[in-house]
Amino acid sequence: MLIESKSIRTEYIKVYKLADKKIAIPIFQRFYSWNEKHIAPLIADLTECLYDRKDIFLLDFICYEEDDVIKLADGQQRLVTLNLLIKVINEHTDSRLYTVEPFDIFYDNVENNKKYQQAINNYMCAPFKKVYIRLTDFVKEHEEDIPKIIEAIQNRIYIYLVKTSSPDDAYAVFTQINTVGKPLSKDDVIHTALEQYSKIYNIRINAKAKNLRQTIYSFYKFKRENERGNFDTMAIMSFLKEYVIKDKSTFEEFSNAVSLTEKITSYAIYHIADYMSRKSLLDILNIMALSGIDIGKSRGYLTEVMLPLCLLSCVLSIKKGNPGGVIRSLFETVTNMIKAKEKPDKICENIAVFVDKEPELCKISLNEFTEALGKKEMPQKLKKALLLIDVIMRTVSGEPNVEKINLEHIYPLRPIPRWATEGGWPTNDDEKTSLADNIGNYLLLNEAINKSIKNKYITEKKIEYERIIPQDIMLQTRMNTVDFDKFEREKEKYIKERQCKIAESIQREYRLGNKIII
Repeated sequence: MLIESKSIRTEYIKVYKLADKKIAIPIFQRFYSWNEKHIAPLIADLTECLYDRKDIFLLDFICYEEDDVIKLADGQQRLVTLNLLIKVINEHTDSRLYTVEPFDIFYDNVENNKKYQQAINNYMCAPFKKVYIRLTDFVKEHEEDIPKIIEAIQNRIYIYLVKTSSPDDAYAVFTQINTVGKPLSKDDVIHTALEQYSKIYNIRINAKAKNLRQTIYSFYKFKRENERGNFDTMAIMSFLKEYVIKDKSTFEEFSNAVSLTEKITSYAIYHIADYMSRKSLLDILNIMALSGIDIGKSRGYLTEVMLPLCLLSCVLSIKKGNPGGVIRSLFETVTNMIKAKEKPDKICENIAVFVDKEPELCKISLNEFTEALGKKEMPQKLKKALLLIDVIMRTVSGEPNVEKINLEHIYPLRPIPRWATEGGWPTNDDEKTSLADNIGNYLLLNEAINKSIKNKYITEKKIEYERIIPQDIMLQTRMNTVDFDKFEREKEKYIKERQCKIAESIQREYRLGNKIII
Protein backbone atom coordinates (compact mmCIF):
# COMPACT_ATOMS: atom_id res chain seq x y z
CA MET A 1 0.00 0.00 0.00
CA LEU A 2 1.34 3.43 -0.97
CA ILE A 3 1.30 6.16 1.66
CA GLU A 4 1.81 9.89 1.23
CA SER A 5 4.93 11.00 3.08
CA LYS A 6 3.11 13.99 4.58
CA SER A 7 0.76 11.60 6.42
CA ILE A 8 3.64 10.22 8.54
CA ARG A 9 5.60 11.93 11.31
CA THR A 10 8.42 10.23 13.22
CA GLU A 11 9.93 11.18 16.57
CA TYR A 12 12.81 9.64 18.51
CA ILE A 13 11.48 9.96 22.07
CA LYS A 14 11.67 8.51 25.56
CA VAL A 15 8.87 5.97 25.81
CA TYR A 16 7.85 7.38 29.19
CA LYS A 17 6.81 10.57 27.41
CA LEU A 18 3.67 8.61 26.51
CA ALA A 19 2.74 8.33 30.21
CA ASP A 20 0.86 11.64 30.09
CA LYS A 21 -1.36 10.44 27.22
CA LYS A 22 -4.36 8.15 27.04
CA ILE A 23 -3.32 5.11 24.98
CA ALA A 24 -5.84 2.77 23.36
CA ILE A 25 -5.21 -0.63 21.78
CA PRO A 26 -7.45 -0.60 18.67
CA ILE A 27 -10.20 -3.09 18.07
CA PHE A 28 -8.28 -4.95 15.36
CA GLN A 29 -5.25 -5.72 17.51
CA ARG A 30 -4.68 -9.16 18.94
CA PHE A 31 -4.74 -9.43 22.71
CA TYR A 32 -1.57 -9.51 24.80
CA SER A 33 0.37 -12.69 24.00
CA TRP A 34 3.92 -12.32 25.33
CA ASN A 35 5.41 -14.93 27.65
CA GLU A 36 8.63 -15.35 29.65
CA LYS A 37 10.64 -15.99 26.48
CA HIS A 38 9.53 -12.71 24.90
CA ILE A 39 10.46 -10.55 27.91
CA ALA A 40 13.90 -12.14 28.42
CA PRO A 41 15.70 -9.59 26.14
CA LEU A 42 14.05 -6.67 27.98
CA ILE A 43 15.13 -8.05 31.37
CA ALA A 44 18.66 -8.59 30.04
CA ASP A 45 18.80 -5.01 28.73
CA LEU A 46 17.47 -3.57 31.99
CA THR A 47 19.99 -5.57 34.02
CA GLU A 48 22.86 -4.33 31.86
CA CYS A 49 21.80 -0.69 31.88
CA LEU A 50 21.64 -0.69 35.69
CA TYR A 51 25.43 -0.84 35.79
CA ASP A 52 26.82 0.87 32.69
CA ARG A 53 24.31 3.68 31.95
CA LYS A 54 23.39 2.34 28.51
CA ASP A 55 20.11 3.26 26.86
CA ILE A 56 17.45 0.78 25.69
CA PHE A 57 15.82 1.06 22.27
CA LEU A 58 12.39 -0.59 21.88
CA LEU A 59 12.24 -0.03 18.09
CA ASP A 60 9.16 1.47 16.41
CA PHE A 61 5.80 2.25 17.95
CA ILE A 62 3.17 2.94 15.25
CA CYS A 63 0.11 4.97 16.10
CA TYR A 64 -2.52 7.44 15.00
CA GLU A 65 -4.47 9.91 17.11
CA GLU A 66 -8.24 9.98 17.52
CA ASP A 67 -10.14 12.27 19.94
CA ASP A 68 -6.91 13.09 21.84
CA VAL A 69 -6.27 9.37 22.36
CA ILE A 70 -3.19 7.63 20.94
CA LYS A 71 -4.31 4.50 19.08
CA LEU A 72 -1.40 2.08 19.13
CA ALA A 73 -1.28 -0.02 15.95
CA ASP A 74 2.04 -1.60 16.95
CA GLY A 75 3.79 -1.60 20.32
CA GLN A 76 1.10 -3.12 22.52
CA GLN A 77 3.17 -6.08 23.76
CA ARG A 78 6.15 -3.90 24.76
CA LEU A 79 4.15 -1.12 26.40
CA VAL A 80 1.84 -3.44 28.36
CA THR A 81 4.93 -5.36 29.56
CA LEU A 82 6.43 -2.09 30.85
CA ASN A 83 3.16 -1.39 32.66
CA LEU A 84 3.30 -4.83 34.28
CA LEU A 85 6.86 -4.02 35.40
CA ILE A 86 5.68 -0.69 36.84
CA LYS A 87 2.89 -2.52 38.70
CA VAL A 88 5.43 -4.93 40.20
CA ILE A 89 7.71 -2.05 41.28
CA ASN A 90 4.85 -0.14 42.92
CA GLU A 91 3.71 -3.28 44.77
CA HIS A 92 7.19 -4.06 46.10
CA THR A 93 8.33 -0.63 47.25
CA ASP A 94 7.40 1.95 49.85
CA SER A 95 5.35 4.49 47.93
CA ARG A 96 6.70 7.25 50.16
CA LEU A 97 10.20 6.60 48.83
CA TYR A 98 9.66 5.48 45.27
CA THR A 99 6.77 5.89 42.90
CA VAL A 100 6.34 5.56 39.18
CA GLU A 101 3.10 6.42 37.40
CA PRO A 102 1.85 3.70 35.02
CA PHE A 103 0.89 4.31 31.40
CA ASP A 104 -2.82 5.00 30.94
CA ILE A 105 -3.63 2.06 28.67
CA PHE A 106 -7.02 0.63 27.74
CA TYR A 107 -8.33 -1.73 25.05
CA ASP A 108 -11.07 -0.76 22.62
CA ASN A 109 -12.13 -4.40 22.77
CA VAL A 110 -14.39 -4.47 25.85
CA GLU A 111 -13.64 -8.07 26.84
CA ASN A 112 -9.88 -7.56 26.48
CA ASN A 113 -10.06 -4.33 28.47
CA LYS A 114 -11.96 -6.05 31.26
CA LYS A 115 -9.19 -8.67 31.61
CA TYR A 116 -6.45 -6.06 31.43
CA GLN A 117 -8.00 -3.72 34.01
CA GLN A 118 -8.60 -6.67 36.30
CA ALA A 119 -4.93 -7.64 36.06
CA ILE A 120 -3.65 -4.08 36.58
CA ASN A 121 -6.05 -2.97 39.32
CA ASN A 122 -7.10 -6.11 41.17
CA TYR A 123 -5.56 -9.58 40.90
CA MET A 124 -3.33 -11.03 38.21
CA CYS A 125 -4.92 -13.25 35.54
CA ALA A 126 -4.06 -14.83 32.19
CA PRO A 127 -2.53 -13.93 29.79
CA PHE A 128 -0.47 -11.53 31.95
CA LYS A 129 0.22 -13.79 34.94
CA LYS A 130 3.36 -15.63 33.80
CA VAL A 131 5.04 -12.42 32.64
CA TYR A 132 4.04 -10.72 35.90
CA ILE A 133 5.60 -13.55 37.95
CA ARG A 134 8.86 -13.37 35.97
CA LEU A 135 9.01 -9.58 36.37
CA THR A 136 8.35 -9.99 40.10
CA ASP A 137 11.34 -12.33 40.34
CA PHE A 138 13.47 -9.77 38.49
CA VAL A 139 12.47 -6.92 40.84
CA LYS A 140 13.08 -9.07 43.92
CA GLU A 141 16.53 -10.03 42.60
CA HIS A 142 17.37 -6.32 42.16
CA GLU A 143 15.49 -4.83 45.11
CA GLU A 144 18.35 -2.52 45.99
CA ASP A 145 18.42 -1.23 42.41
CA ILE A 146 14.72 -0.31 42.17
CA PRO A 147 15.51 3.44 41.96
CA LYS A 148 17.80 2.70 39.03
CA ILE A 149 15.10 0.58 37.33
CA ILE A 150 12.62 3.44 37.74
CA GLU A 151 15.16 5.93 36.39
CA ALA A 152 15.76 3.65 33.37
CA ILE A 153 12.03 3.38 32.66
CA GLN A 154 11.54 7.13 32.87
CA ASN A 155 14.70 8.35 31.14
CA ARG A 156 16.60 5.65 29.26
CA ILE A 157 14.13 3.64 27.18
CA TYR A 158 13.67 5.13 23.71
CA ILE A 159 11.38 4.46 20.78
CA TYR A 160 10.76 5.73 17.27
CA LEU A 161 7.16 6.96 17.44
CA VAL A 162 5.70 6.65 13.93
CA LYS A 163 2.55 8.75 13.87
CA THR A 164 0.20 8.56 10.88
CA SER A 165 -2.84 10.61 9.95
CA SER A 166 -5.22 7.62 9.71
CA PRO A 167 -5.70 4.05 10.95
CA ASP A 168 -5.33 2.75 7.38
CA ASP A 169 -1.88 4.33 7.08
CA ALA A 170 -0.91 3.10 10.54
CA TYR A 171 -1.66 -0.50 9.63
CA ALA A 172 0.02 -0.08 6.24
CA VAL A 173 3.25 1.01 7.95
CA PHE A 174 2.87 -1.80 10.46
CA THR A 175 2.63 -4.39 7.70
CA GLN A 176 5.58 -2.97 5.77
CA ILE A 177 8.12 -2.69 8.59
CA ASN A 178 7.06 -5.27 11.17
CA THR A 179 8.85 -8.37 9.94
CA VAL A 180 9.45 -9.89 13.39
CA GLY A 181 5.90 -10.35 14.67
CA LYS A 182 3.11 -12.36 13.16
CA PRO A 183 1.02 -10.03 10.96
CA LEU A 184 -2.71 -9.75 11.48
CA SER A 185 -4.56 -12.13 9.19
CA LYS A 186 -7.81 -11.30 7.44
CA ASP A 187 -9.63 -13.79 9.66
CA ASP A 188 -8.12 -12.18 12.80
CA VAL A 189 -9.48 -8.80 11.75
CA ILE A 190 -12.94 -10.08 10.81
CA HIS A 191 -13.36 -12.30 13.88
CA THR A 192 -12.17 -9.65 16.35
CA ALA A 193 -14.31 -6.85 14.94
CA LEU A 194 -17.51 -8.86 14.55
CA GLU A 195 -17.23 -10.59 17.91
CA GLN A 196 -16.63 -7.31 19.72
CA TYR A 197 -19.27 -5.19 18.04
CA SER A 198 -21.83 -7.95 18.22
CA LYS A 199 -21.59 -7.55 22.00
CA ILE A 200 -21.47 -3.76 21.93
CA TYR A 201 -24.60 -3.41 19.77
CA ASN A 202 -26.27 -6.56 21.13
CA ILE A 203 -26.82 -7.83 17.58
CA ARG A 204 -26.04 -11.45 16.77
CA ILE A 205 -24.21 -12.52 13.64
CA ASN A 206 -25.83 -15.82 12.72
CA ALA A 207 -23.40 -17.47 10.33
CA LYS A 208 -20.87 -20.24 10.15
CA ALA A 209 -17.34 -18.96 10.59
CA LYS A 210 -16.23 -20.42 7.24
CA ASN A 211 -18.85 -18.35 5.39
CA LEU A 212 -18.16 -15.00 7.06
CA ARG A 213 -15.11 -14.03 5.04
CA GLN A 214 -16.91 -14.80 1.78
CA THR A 215 -19.87 -12.70 2.94
CA ILE A 216 -17.52 -9.81 3.78
CA TYR A 217 -16.04 -9.98 0.24
CA SER A 218 -19.49 -10.11 -1.33
CA PHE A 219 -20.80 -7.27 0.86
CA TYR A 220 -17.73 -5.24 -0.13
CA LYS A 221 -18.53 -5.73 -3.84
CA PHE A 222 -22.19 -5.03 -3.20
CA LYS A 223 -21.43 -1.73 -1.48
CA ARG A 224 -18.64 -0.46 -3.71
CA GLU A 225 -18.97 0.11 -7.44
CA ASN A 226 -16.41 -1.55 -9.72
CA GLU A 227 -13.99 -2.19 -6.86
CA ARG A 228 -10.82 -3.78 -8.29
CA GLY A 229 -8.30 -3.14 -5.53
CA ASN A 230 -6.57 -5.87 -3.58
CA PHE A 231 -8.86 -6.70 -0.67
CA ASP A 232 -5.98 -7.10 1.77
CA THR A 233 -5.97 -6.85 5.55
CA MET A 234 -5.86 -3.06 5.58
CA ALA A 235 -8.65 -2.82 3.03
CA ILE A 236 -10.77 -5.12 5.20
CA MET A 237 -10.09 -2.94 8.25
CA SER A 238 -11.08 0.18 6.36
CA PHE A 239 -14.18 -1.42 4.90
CA LEU A 240 -15.33 -2.85 8.24
CA LYS A 241 -14.94 0.53 9.87
CA GLU A 242 -16.95 2.35 7.19
CA TYR A 243 -19.66 -0.17 6.27
CA VAL A 244 -19.96 -2.68 9.13
CA ILE A 245 -19.02 -1.39 12.61
CA LYS A 246 -19.44 2.36 12.10
CA ASP A 247 -22.62 2.51 14.17
CA LYS A 248 -25.50 0.32 15.25
CA SER A 249 -27.50 0.84 12.06
CA THR A 250 -24.61 -0.18 9.77
CA PHE A 251 -23.93 -3.23 11.94
CA GLU A 252 -27.61 -4.17 11.85
CA GLU A 253 -27.60 -3.82 8.06
CA PHE A 254 -24.59 -6.12 7.86
CA SER A 255 -26.21 -8.63 10.22
CA ASN A 256 -29.27 -8.73 7.94
CA ALA A 257 -26.97 -9.21 4.94
CA VAL A 258 -25.31 -12.15 6.68
CA SER A 259 -28.70 -13.73 7.31
CA LEU A 260 -29.57 -13.41 3.61
CA THR A 261 -26.31 -14.91 2.40
CA GLU A 262 -26.33 -17.65 5.03
CA LYS A 263 -29.72 -18.83 3.80
CA ILE A 264 -28.43 -19.61 0.31
CA THR A 265 -25.55 -21.78 1.61
CA SER A 266 -28.10 -24.60 1.91
CA TYR A 267 -29.00 -24.39 -1.79
CA ALA A 268 -27.54 -26.94 -4.19
CA ILE A 269 -26.32 -24.20 -6.54
CA TYR A 270 -24.20 -22.73 -3.73
CA HIS A 271 -22.37 -26.05 -3.31
CA ILE A 272 -22.00 -26.41 -7.07
CA ALA A 273 -20.48 -22.92 -7.30
CA ASP A 274 -18.16 -23.80 -4.42
CA TYR A 275 -17.03 -26.97 -6.22
CA MET A 276 -15.96 -24.78 -9.15
CA SER A 277 -13.30 -23.17 -6.90
CA ARG A 278 -14.07 -19.72 -8.27
CA LYS A 279 -14.98 -17.32 -5.45
CA SER A 280 -16.58 -14.87 -7.88
CA LEU A 281 -19.41 -17.37 -8.40
CA LEU A 282 -20.17 -17.29 -4.68
CA ASP A 283 -20.00 -13.49 -4.78
CA ILE A 284 -22.62 -13.43 -7.54
CA LEU A 285 -24.91 -15.71 -5.54
CA ASN A 286 -24.48 -13.57 -2.43
CA ILE A 287 -25.08 -10.36 -4.37
CA MET A 288 -28.27 -11.86 -5.78
CA ALA A 289 -29.41 -12.46 -2.21
CA LEU A 290 -28.39 -8.95 -1.14
CA SER A 291 -30.31 -7.55 -4.14
CA GLY A 292 -33.48 -9.32 -3.04
CA ILE A 293 -33.28 -12.20 -5.55
CA ASP A 294 -34.14 -15.59 -4.03
CA ILE A 295 -32.19 -18.01 -6.22
CA GLY A 296 -34.28 -20.87 -4.83
CA LYS A 297 -37.42 -19.38 -6.36
CA SER A 298 -36.03 -17.39 -9.31
CA ARG A 299 -35.43 -20.21 -11.79
CA GLY A 300 -34.44 -17.72 -14.47
CA TYR A 301 -31.40 -16.51 -12.54
CA LEU A 302 -30.51 -20.13 -11.83
CA THR A 303 -30.73 -21.50 -15.38
CA GLU A 304 -29.87 -18.35 -17.37
CA VAL A 305 -27.08 -16.94 -15.20
CA MET A 306 -25.59 -19.33 -12.65
CA LEU A 307 -25.53 -22.55 -14.67
CA PRO A 308 -23.83 -20.99 -17.75
CA LEU A 309 -21.26 -19.35 -15.45
CA CYS A 310 -20.63 -22.67 -13.70
CA LEU A 311 -20.12 -24.46 -17.03
CA LEU A 312 -17.81 -21.68 -18.19
CA SER A 313 -15.82 -21.96 -14.95
CA CYS A 314 -15.52 -25.71 -15.47
CA VAL A 315 -14.16 -25.16 -18.99
CA LEU A 316 -11.65 -22.59 -17.70
CA SER A 317 -10.41 -25.20 -15.21
CA ILE A 318 -10.10 -27.85 -17.94
CA LYS A 319 -8.12 -25.50 -20.19
CA LYS A 320 -5.92 -24.47 -17.22
CA GLY A 321 -5.61 -20.95 -18.55
CA ASN A 322 -4.92 -17.85 -16.51
CA PRO A 323 -7.74 -15.53 -17.59
CA GLY A 324 -7.04 -12.94 -14.88
CA GLY A 325 -8.61 -9.59 -15.58
CA VAL A 326 -10.43 -10.78 -18.71
CA ILE A 327 -12.76 -13.16 -16.92
CA ARG A 328 -12.93 -10.81 -13.93
CA SER A 329 -14.48 -8.19 -16.22
CA LEU A 330 -17.27 -10.63 -17.10
CA PHE A 331 -18.04 -11.36 -13.45
CA GLU A 332 -18.00 -7.64 -12.65
CA THR A 333 -20.43 -6.97 -15.50
CA VAL A 334 -22.76 -9.73 -14.31
CA THR A 335 -22.53 -8.41 -10.75
CA ASN A 336 -23.43 -4.88 -11.83
CA MET A 337 -26.34 -6.13 -13.97
CA ILE A 338 -27.71 -8.07 -10.98
CA LYS A 339 -27.41 -4.99 -8.76
CA ALA A 340 -29.25 -3.02 -11.44
CA LYS A 341 -32.04 -5.66 -11.38
CA GLU A 342 -31.54 -6.66 -15.03
CA LYS A 343 -33.63 -9.62 -16.21
CA PRO A 344 -31.83 -13.00 -16.31
CA ASP A 345 -32.25 -13.41 -20.07
CA LYS A 346 -30.47 -10.08 -20.63
CA ILE A 347 -27.59 -11.19 -18.40
CA CYS A 348 -27.44 -14.49 -20.28
CA GLU A 349 -27.21 -12.61 -23.59
CA ASN A 350 -24.29 -10.64 -22.18
CA ILE A 351 -22.51 -13.85 -21.16
CA ALA A 352 -23.09 -15.28 -24.64
CA VAL A 353 -21.57 -12.18 -26.29
CA PHE A 354 -18.54 -12.44 -23.99
CA VAL A 355 -18.06 -16.13 -24.88
CA ASP A 356 -18.11 -15.27 -28.59
CA LYS A 357 -15.63 -12.42 -28.10
CA GLU A 358 -13.20 -14.65 -26.17
CA PRO A 359 -13.34 -18.03 -28.00
CA GLU A 360 -9.76 -19.06 -27.10
CA LEU A 361 -10.59 -18.59 -23.44
CA CYS A 362 -14.22 -19.68 -23.24
CA LYS A 363 -14.85 -22.33 -25.92
CA ILE A 364 -13.82 -25.99 -25.97
CA SER A 365 -14.35 -28.74 -28.52
CA LEU A 366 -16.74 -31.55 -27.68
CA ASN A 367 -13.91 -34.08 -28.06
CA GLU A 368 -11.63 -32.19 -25.65
CA PHE A 369 -14.46 -31.76 -23.16
CA THR A 370 -15.39 -35.45 -23.37
CA GLU A 371 -11.79 -36.54 -22.81
CA ALA A 372 -11.48 -34.26 -19.80
CA LEU A 373 -14.51 -35.95 -18.16
CA GLY A 374 -12.61 -39.23 -18.28
CA LYS A 375 -9.33 -37.99 -16.80
CA LYS A 376 -8.17 -38.30 -13.23
CA GLU A 377 -6.66 -34.80 -13.47
CA MET A 378 -10.12 -33.25 -13.60
CA PRO A 379 -11.16 -32.90 -9.93
CA GLN A 380 -13.96 -35.16 -8.73
CA LYS A 381 -15.83 -32.16 -7.34
CA LEU A 382 -16.13 -30.69 -10.86
CA LYS A 383 -17.55 -33.95 -12.21
CA LYS A 384 -19.92 -34.12 -9.26
CA ALA A 385 -20.99 -30.53 -9.95
CA LEU A 386 -21.84 -31.31 -13.59
CA LEU A 387 -24.02 -34.26 -12.56
CA LEU A 388 -25.68 -32.17 -9.85
CA ILE A 389 -26.51 -29.42 -12.33
CA ASP A 390 -28.53 -31.99 -14.26
CA VAL A 391 -30.39 -32.81 -11.03
CA ILE A 392 -31.32 -29.21 -10.19
CA MET A 393 -32.24 -28.45 -13.82
CA ARG A 394 -34.88 -31.18 -13.66
CA THR A 395 -36.07 -30.51 -10.11
CA VAL A 396 -38.92 -28.02 -10.14
CA SER A 397 -39.91 -28.52 -6.51
CA GLY A 398 -37.79 -29.31 -3.51
CA GLU A 399 -34.08 -28.76 -2.96
CA PRO A 400 -31.57 -31.64 -3.01
CA ASN A 401 -29.45 -31.86 0.12
CA VAL A 402 -26.05 -31.80 -1.58
CA GLU A 403 -24.15 -32.39 1.66
CA LYS A 404 -25.86 -35.80 1.89
CA ILE A 405 -25.19 -36.79 -1.74
CA ASN A 406 -22.03 -38.80 -2.43
CA LEU A 407 -20.22 -39.50 -5.66
CA GLU A 408 -20.22 -43.28 -5.94
CA HIS A 409 -17.60 -45.14 -7.98
CA ILE A 410 -19.49 -48.09 -9.48
CA TYR A 411 -16.19 -49.77 -10.34
CA PRO A 412 -14.38 -49.06 -7.04
CA LEU A 413 -11.14 -47.19 -6.51
CA ARG A 414 -9.92 -50.27 -4.61
CA PRO A 415 -11.78 -53.21 -6.17
CA ILE A 416 -11.82 -56.54 -4.36
CA PRO A 417 -10.15 -59.47 -6.28
CA ARG A 418 -13.52 -60.71 -7.64
CA TRP A 419 -13.60 -57.79 -10.08
CA ALA A 420 -10.56 -59.29 -11.84
CA THR A 421 -11.04 -63.01 -11.24
CA GLU A 422 -14.76 -63.28 -12.05
CA GLY A 423 -15.43 -60.21 -14.15
CA GLY A 424 -12.21 -59.86 -16.10
CA TRP A 425 -11.77 -56.24 -15.07
CA PRO A 426 -8.22 -54.79 -15.34
CA THR A 427 -5.46 -55.64 -12.88
CA ASN A 428 -3.06 -52.88 -13.90
CA ASP A 429 -3.17 -49.98 -11.42
CA ASP A 430 -3.13 -47.28 -14.10
CA GLU A 431 -5.97 -48.92 -16.01
CA LYS A 432 -7.98 -49.38 -12.82
CA THR A 433 -7.52 -45.72 -11.87
CA SER A 434 -8.39 -44.57 -15.39
CA LEU A 435 -11.71 -46.43 -15.28
CA ALA A 436 -12.58 -45.57 -11.68
CA ASP A 437 -12.14 -41.79 -12.19
CA ASN A 438 -14.07 -41.59 -15.45
CA ILE A 439 -17.36 -39.67 -15.16
CA GLY A 440 -19.04 -42.62 -16.90
CA ASN A 441 -18.25 -44.66 -13.79
CA TYR A 442 -19.86 -42.14 -11.42
CA LEU A 443 -23.26 -42.24 -9.79
CA LEU A 444 -24.83 -39.76 -7.38
CA LEU A 445 -26.20 -41.59 -4.35
CA ASN A 446 -27.51 -40.76 -0.93
CA GLU A 447 -24.66 -40.80 1.61
CA ALA A 448 -26.10 -43.60 3.76
CA ILE A 449 -26.69 -45.77 0.71
CA ASN A 450 -23.22 -45.18 -0.61
CA LYS A 451 -21.62 -46.35 2.65
CA SER A 452 -23.54 -49.63 2.57
CA ILE A 453 -22.24 -50.59 -0.89
CA LYS A 454 -18.55 -49.64 -0.79
CA ASN A 455 -16.25 -51.98 -2.78
CA LYS A 456 -18.66 -54.85 -3.39
CA TYR A 457 -18.62 -56.74 -6.67
CA ILE A 458 -21.03 -55.56 -9.37
CA THR A 459 -23.52 -58.44 -8.98
CA GLU A 460 -23.94 -57.57 -5.29
CA LYS A 461 -24.01 -53.85 -6.02
CA LYS A 462 -26.74 -54.34 -8.63
CA ILE A 463 -29.06 -55.88 -6.06
CA GLU A 464 -28.52 -52.91 -3.74
CA TYR A 465 -28.84 -50.34 -6.54
CA GLU A 466 -32.10 -51.84 -7.82
CA ARG A 467 -33.51 -51.80 -4.31
CA ILE A 468 -32.54 -48.29 -3.26
CA ILE A 469 -32.24 -46.14 -6.40
CA PRO A 470 -36.05 -45.94 -6.89
CA GLN A 471 -36.24 -44.32 -3.44
CA ASP A 472 -34.10 -41.36 -4.64
CA ILE A 473 -36.59 -39.91 -7.11
CA MET A 474 -34.78 -36.56 -7.24
CA LEU A 475 -31.55 -38.24 -8.41
CA GLN A 476 -33.17 -40.23 -11.22
CA THR A 477 -32.00 -38.03 -14.10
CA ARG A 478 -30.83 -39.13 -17.53
CA MET A 479 -27.17 -38.40 -16.74
CA ASN A 480 -27.43 -40.19 -13.41
CA THR A 481 -29.03 -43.36 -14.82
CA VAL A 482 -26.93 -46.50 -15.33
CA ASP A 483 -27.72 -49.75 -17.21
CA PHE A 484 -26.05 -52.11 -14.74
CA ASP A 485 -26.43 -55.21 -16.90
CA LYS A 486 -24.66 -53.43 -19.74
CA PHE A 487 -22.09 -52.09 -17.28
CA GLU A 488 -21.30 -55.64 -16.12
CA ARG A 489 -21.24 -57.02 -19.65
CA GLU A 490 -19.36 -54.34 -21.59
CA LYS A 491 -17.11 -52.95 -18.84
CA GLU A 492 -14.74 -50.25 -20.15
CA LYS A 493 -16.72 -49.85 -23.37
CA TYR A 494 -19.89 -48.95 -21.49
CA ILE A 495 -18.10 -46.52 -19.14
CA LYS A 496 -16.69 -44.64 -22.14
CA GLU A 497 -20.02 -44.74 -23.93
CA ARG A 498 -21.70 -43.19 -20.88
CA GLN A 499 -18.88 -40.61 -20.66
CA CYS A 500 -19.67 -39.50 -24.25
CA LYS A 501 -23.42 -39.36 -23.59
CA ILE A 502 -22.93 -37.20 -20.48
CA ALA A 503 -20.71 -34.78 -22.42
CA GLU A 504 -23.24 -34.59 -25.27
CA SER A 505 -26.10 -34.04 -22.80
CA ILE A 506 -24.22 -31.15 -21.16
CA GLN A 507 -23.56 -29.59 -24.57
CA ARG A 508 -27.18 -30.04 -25.68
CA GLU A 509 -29.15 -29.32 -22.49
CA TYR A 510 -27.19 -26.78 -20.42
CA ARG A 511 -28.00 -23.14 -21.19
CA LEU A 512 -25.22 -21.88 -23.52
CA GLY A 513 -23.84 -25.44 -23.58
CA ASN A 514 -23.73 -25.53 -27.38
CA LYS A 515 -22.01 -22.12 -27.46
CA ILE A 516 -19.30 -23.03 -24.93
CA ILE A 517 -18.83 -26.66 -26.07
CA ILE A 518 -18.42 -26.63 -29.87
